[in-house]
Order: sequence, then C-alpha cells, then structure tokens
Amino acid sequence: MKYAIQIFVLAILLMASCTASNKYKADKHLSAQEQHQVMLSVIRYMGHLPKKGTHDNKFDLVFDEYYSNLALDYTVEAYHQEGEYEFFMASRIAPSLKVKKVAIGVKMKRNSDGALEYYEEVFRTWKFEEEEMLEKGMFLFDLMVQGKDLSPYYPQNSGDEEYIEFPDSRVSFDISQRRWISTSELNL
Repeated sequence: MKYAIQIFVLAILLMASCTASNKYKADKHLSAQEQHQVMLSVIRYMGHLPKKGTHDNKFDLVFDEYYSNLALDYTVEAYHQEGEYEFFMASRIAPSLKVKKVAIGVKMKRNSDGALEYYEEVFRTWKFEEEEMLEKGMFLFDLMVQGKDLSPYYPQNSGDEEYIEFPDSRVSFDISQRRWISTSELNL
C-alpha cells in the first residue's frame, strides 16, 4: 500500500511537471543569449566562491573570468515573468558517482539597466538524476510562481520523499545579504 501511494504521488508529479515544463520551458521565453545573461546577472550570488573569494570581495574584477566560466555550468530550465518580477529555475551538475543535478528556484527583479533590485533563492533541491530533478524541480517551480507555500516540501516536512534541501530548519535565504545562512551564523 505504501508503494502504491508513492507511485500515485510520483505519477501526479510527473503529470504536473510535464504541464509546467511546457508552460515554463526557458527556450520558449528566452533566447540562448538571454538565458546566459540571466545567469551572468546572478552567478556571483548563486555560484560557489572562487579561491581567495569572500562575500565581501566576490565582485572584484579579478574574479570576472571565474564567474563567466562558472555561469556556463548552469542551465536555465524554466522561466516566467509576472509584472516586474522574473522567476527562473537553473540547474547544475552536482558531485556524485552518477550524473546528478540540483535545481535552484529564483525570484528576482531587475531595473531598466539590468541591475538586480531584488534577488531571492526560494529553493534548492537535493541532488537528483536529471529526469527526477526536472520532475520535482518543475513541480516546485510552478508552486513558487503561483506564490504557494513550499514548506510541505522542506526536509523536515516531506517524510521519506526528498524535494527541497534548502531552506530547512537550520538554513534559510537572507534576502538582504543575498545568500544562504545557517541559524548558527545568526546566533554569532
């Protein structure tokens, strides 16, 4: 019975992700150049810090080449614009014995010059093989665009089924710092 419920839930996710996947497919909304530009505009927040890089110096010109190359490691999977806000989901290959990817759901606002005025990483998924990452990621992306509560899919609430790695009970996204922080950082 337990497996029947899991299969049923996965079937619903698959149907929802197929619908969302078609509706939000990045290629339908953005050219390859525009997708790359989206990544370049956020990569210093989304990407890993370079060697000798810190959150204070990551915008130094010395790191431009590093971040330009890092942006190429990401794929914009989904995109939606509503009013002045843009939503996108990017994926990247994650370290694993098998090829696995993580997905990052973002809500942002850029001014007329393309500079970020608002940036929020709403979710980061666990590492999944590509098909599962797309199914679950598109499901979560659709909920995010609709403004729905994603907390049922946080690790502490999702039971045995994995969806979102962050945020969780210890890590959240700080919009003012534009980065993930842990509760231990908050208590310093």
